[in-house]
Amino acid sequence: MKPLGIKQFHQKTFSLLDLKGSKFAGVLGNVTRHFTCVIYGYSGNGKTEFCVQLAKELAKHGRVAWLSYEQRHGFDLQTATRRNNMEEQSGNFIPIDPLANIEKGVSLLEDLYNYLSKKASPEYIFIDSLDYTGFTFDDYKLLKERFDGKKTFIFIAHADKSGNLKKSVSRDVLFDGGMGIRVKDFIAEAEKNRYGGFEPYIVYEQKARERNPAFFTMRLKGQTALPLAEGAEAVPTPKDRGNSPIPPIESIGIKAKQPVKVDGLKVSKNPLAVC
Repeated sequence: MKPLGIKQFHQKTFSLLDLKGSKFAGVLGNVTRHFTCVIYGYSGNGKTEFCVQLAKELAKHGRVAWLSYEQRHGFDLQTATRRNNMEEQSGNFIPIDPLANIEKGVSLLEDLYNYLSKKASPEYIFIDSLDYTGFTFDDYKLLKERFDGKKTFIFIAHADKSGNLKKSVSRDVLFDGGMGIRVKDFIAEAEKNRYGGFEPYIVYEQKARERNPAFFTMRLKGQTALPLAEGAEAVPTPKDRGNSPIPPIESIGIKAKQPVKVDGLKVSKNPLAVC
């Protein structure tokens, strides 16, 4: 037990993640440098894509380990990292196959624990996915207590179409952790955030518009800026488009290559541009 006077307690300082100017500021909020987050959603809704984009952002602040229990060093993960130009963070982003070269008699939890205990091990840890680790809530608490204030843990988890987490351990970690972000229709939104970030994040605008056009209509009425994925260009709305042609798919979302100029429409390079 350690009581503190209220003035002494208020004098405590915490290291915060500097997200000034980042497209992730709205969804993450005023977050501490080390936190626990569960990112979840139904298959095919942009969950991995969002997590890779987030990993790229966090790699600007420290080394990131992506422990791929589910896909291992598979084609899908390779495609997602290539699509997001993760080589730009070479040295700070480390994709790991945690099932390879594991010593006989060593559990996945013990192997992870030993890896993270090494000097200069990565600071930001993505577990892809919690469903495939076989970890229990007690295993999670062991990692949390051992690396509290030293590591950020981001657990990727599976949910059904209604957004309900499939594994009880995922629900327990979500309840205990500081943040829970659901990815649906290529839009990521915090459904729990102790750090105040509740702005939606557009993972892949073209797909998001196809699946959930009502979301963009509501945002247009509110005239609120939408954070777009890196490299994405704002798609003109019917109100702004006039007779201008729609930009080709290669110019927007995760397939963006070069900025496109549309006659009669100024397409901003700012990732926080209003749609």
